[in-house]
Amino acid sequence: MAKFTAMVEQAEDGSWTASVLGEHTVLGTGNTKEEAVEDLRNGIQGLLEYLKEKGLPLPTQATEYMTLEVAA
Repeated sequence: MAKFTAMVEQAEDGSWTASVLGEHTVLGTGNTKEEAVEDLRNGIQGLLEYLKEKGLPLPTQATEYMTLEVAA
């Protein structure tokens, strides 16, 4: 079982986007947060299957997230 850190955002139109950034960026979308996360999960699974088929290394979770403050 692999673990990934995802970012989930709601757009102005009410739709949702879920993403995993890093060596391979994967996106998921949906009308609800749950749909976007499930779409993302399917995308990650597809990526892992593709990489295994091609004999390529699987991605590692080496992404660091920070909160930055910027004067507005």
